[in-house]
Amino acid sequence: MPSYKLEVLDSVTVKDILATLFLFQTADDEHLLFKDAMAAEIYVFDKAGNPIEKWNKKGDVPGSFSNLNRNISTDKSGNLVIVDIINGLKVLKKNGDLIQDFGIHYTQMSFSGPITIFKSQQVIEKDGKDYLLYSLDVMEDLNGDFGPDFFHARKNLLLTNLETEETKAILPFPEGSQFLNGNMFLFEDFRPVFSYDEQSQMLYVAFQNEPIMYSYDWSGLEPILKDKTNLDLAGFVAGTGFEKGAVGYGKPTDNKINPFPSQIISLEKYGNDFLISYKPTPSDKSGLAKMMAGEATKEVFWRLFEESKIKTVVLTAKGNLIPLDLPEMNTDSFKVIGEDIWWMKKHTGEEEQEDFTVYRGRLVKE
Repeated sequence: MPSYKLEVLDSVTVKDILATLFLFQTADDEHLLFKDAMAAEIYVFDKAGNPIEKWNKKGDVPGSFSNLNRNISTDKSGNLVIVDIINGLKVLKKNGDLIQDFGIHYTQMSFSGPITIFKSQQVIEKDGKDYLLYSLDVMEDLNGDFGPDFFHARKNLLLTNLETEETKAILPFPEGSQFLNGNMFLFEDFRPVFSYDEQSQMLYVAFQNEPIMYSYDWSGLEPILKDKTNLDLAGFVAGTGFEKGAVGYGKPTDNKINPFPSQIISLEKYGNDFLISYKPTPSDKSGLAKMMAGEATKEVFWRLFEESKIKTVVLTAKGNLIPLDLPEMNTDSFKVIGEDIWWMKKHTGEEEQEDFTVYRGRLVKE
């Protein structure tokens, strides 16, 4: 089997930044986009790292959003598409001018997860119109008890028309999914990750605690399941769920009943291959038992934490899973934009950081 490495093509450093949590978001032919995730502040630079725009939408203003916004994407015109799980979906120009100010699709009850720059939403084109494909932990009102019927009726992705705000829920759990076994699951177990390929009109989906990639033909009105690929990810432990009443509706995670769960946290189509990033479950069962009992020492916690760090593999077109060694990255994550992979330099110093470097690279076979 081939091996792969990430080859650096170039880098850009932006300087004199005063931000609490400065994160790269995306890039196009002209600009680099960053945000301060703790202040809902947007930064736009040219490709040489020169500042172009800096703005926010705090407070009682049209298009306002909080620091609880997802990673930002752009539409075909280069406008910013922002999902704020408190204030809703916004479309803004790069200079901050408001284009669309949509509400949230049902009030959210739960939200959690690691800070990453992995894709959490995708602007797609269907029938000549721009849509946002995304998910929310709570997407609909619960009718009745949180039981097996919930999972059979659940639809896991949202599709919003970026011009009209028309939103519909799509994609139920496919037949054979572990989430239809009659047990209850925490929301982080079945949070979906996905990648839509406009050229082939194929949608690829995985649920965080299920090591399967589902492939859908979306050339028609609705995605149609065509194939599923079992993912033999080293250290991945799929859960079987919990009895009714053991977990509550809307609860994202619970360290007392499922510490350090295995999670697929990014799925990206990359050429003919896929990049899959996931967190394994530590093999130290004694340490996990201590975590569940609330008896773990700091030493035990950090040992388990190290074992559960993000790993990335290449799923080749032939179905081979090949581990990928990546350079140190800020937030241990990257962004795929076309043929390029973007990431931020990891900050290792103790001093306050004011200069930030973002790299652009591509995978090459060795």
